[in-house]
Amino acid sequence: MFVDFLKCIHLILTLGLLGSTFVCLILVSFRKSAFLNLQDDTITLLNQIMLWLLVFAILTGTLLIYPKHFTFHTPWVQAAYLFVFLSGMLLSILIVFRKKRRWRWIWGMSYGLLIIMLVCVVHDAITKTSFLC
Repeated sequence: MFVDFLKCIHLILTLGLLGSTFVCLILVSFRKSAFLNLQDDTITLLNQIMLWLLVFAILTGTLLIYPKHFTFHTPWVQAAYLFVFLSGMLLSILIVFRKKRRWRWIWGMSYGLLIIMLVCVVHDAITKTSFLC
């Protein structure tokens, strides 16, 4: 019962992370307008929320490994840790450089890359195989 509850929380965190990334991609794609400061604050807040969602998603995922009869040596689990680490680094870089939004296309590509990494993690978790192996 606890494992099912933990899996549900893990799925909610993962879907929240993916949805927040899509919202950031949409916000970044808007042109400069009168609400630019509000938009920048929203993107920064969403980046921070996504970083926390990523931390809690990897924590709940780690707690699910042994009860679901997997090991840390499973290739798709290792790929998930790699993608989560890279996603966390990318989000951290975006938070540090939050004032440098002159090149919107770089921000858009960053969120696109983040979406691709998250979809790879979800694909690996569903199929129990990895793109990397």
